[in-house]
Amino acid sequence: MSVQKTFVQRNRYADSVTLMGIADRVKRSCGVDLVEVQMGTPANLEVLRGLGFKFSDGTGSGDLIVAIEAKDEAALETAYGQVVDRLDHKGTAQEDGASFNTLEEAGSEAADCDLCLISLPGEYAAAEAEKAINMGLDVFIFSDNVSLEEELHLKRLGEEKDVLVMGPDCGVGLLGGVALATGSIVGSGPVGIVAASGSGAQEVACIVEKAGSGVSALIGTGGRDLYPQIGGISMLKGMKRLAADPATEVIVLVSKLADRAVMENVLDAADKIEDKPVIAVFLGSDDELFAAHRVIPAFSLEAAALQAVKAATGRETDFGYTTAEIDEIVRRETAKYAEGQKYLRGIYCGGTFAEESLIHFHKSCPDIGLFCNLKTPYAKQLADPRKSVGHTLVDMGSEDFTRESPHPVFDLEQRLKRFRQEVEDSEVAVILLDFITGPGVNEDPITPFTEACAEALARRNGALTMIAAVCGSENDPQDVGTRERELREAGVIVTASNYQSTRLASAFLKALS
Repeated sequence: MSVQKTFVQRNRYADSVTLMGIADRVKRSCGVDLVEVQMGTPANLEVLRGLGFKFSDGTGSGDLIVAIEAKDEAALETAYGQVVDRLDHKGTAQEDGASFNTLEEAGSEAADCDLCLISLPGEYAAAEAEKAINMGLDVFIFSDNVSLEEELHLKRLGEEKDVLVMGPDCGVGLLGGVALATGSIVGSGPVGIVAASGSGAQEVACIVEKAGSGVSALIGTGGRDLYPQIGGISMLKGMKRLAADPATEVIVLVSKLADRAVMENVLDAADKIEDKPVIAVFLGSDDELFAAHRVIPAFSLEAAALQAVKAATGRETDFGYTTAEIDEIVRRETAKYAEGQKYLRGIYCGGTFAEESLIHFHKSCPDIGLFCNLKTPYAKQLADPRKSVGHTLVDMGSEDFTRESPHPVFDLEQRLKRFRQEVEDSEVAVILLDFITGPGVNEDPITPFTEACAEALARRNGALTMIAAVCGSENDPQDVGTRERELREAGVIVTASNYQSTRLASAFLKALS
């Protein structure tokens, strides 16, 4: 019989990426049943109570929780010791840098730095960001739960001090060759990106690399930058920075559809950059938005990347399937289906990927109804996000799911559970997946799905189609090339981009209707 124990470290904070990485490594190295290392937010406490763990009165959001389930007390204590060691960074080399507890303590050392990455609870993040801005540092704010009023104040202060303010809730960046937060280690090159969409920006960057070029910088703005209350301050600043950067020859702007007046203002500013082509993808937009502008429009993330490579190198890139190849894949796969197999299910970790797919499905299959957990004009909203209906796409990174467990780029369990749930539905014919790699996400987000896909195909006697795209760089620690090969060997159709997955899935939708 296993034993459970909870440890509480009062008034101690670490960001969710760090905590999930520690939990994953300790669980694998110690072979214990369960390791959870989380802040004591109400949502996290509720989940842990559901797993059987108990807490003393007064445990709260400022406390760090370590919850372990193991076969015996000795294994439990060993695991806890490793958690503590990793939290305290014992035994780790600090040869190339120093460690400080506060910005003030860094003092003159900070004079040699040009960027401050902030990952704190939202209630503290704005104050620390303001200190860093006043020190003349660019700031990358990974933290969320910062108010719009605070964001506007920080971005106006950044303008005054002539520094970049990336975020709040900024998930991806690449500056000086260093991947920030959940970004990929994309090779260097002439394409600069400014983006209000993290996964969208990473997809553009990784496709640029796949097409034989590279990225000079990826400047995230945070998802609210193009709100009317903010006015695109960081996107405008990022464009200005890239326009002056000699390493950047082409600029790409990436966002979901945003406030029309703000988008027009951004495009007006882009028109004034005369010596560098600017490409813009605002997912869900149309030709009308770009009609009065010099900016080169793109209507998918892939198209934006390939336009950028063409502008930088003059090369056209052959990317993706021909219509004949798609027709052959659909013919081959549908011949395997049993009677009654008729639905497509998408299980996404990238919210922008889910939206890009929904937009394409809506345009290419306008008479085929889709359901989604998101509130979107491109699909009906699911009554219960945990239960698929007909053709369904779910964004597992939305609050419907992250209220109960970490984002799926860090923790795979909830998404794996949903995958197995869809496999058990005899009416499901096609399952659509995305994967995101990089040094800041799960160490191996693909292999567990590779194993699950192979098991699913065996259980269905091959009568199931699985389509996947990996958003990642060849330099990422997950070894993307090997993971893609293993997916193919497991029977998964691996495409070059989310857009290519969606094109193929659209053909299946039409064939199944």
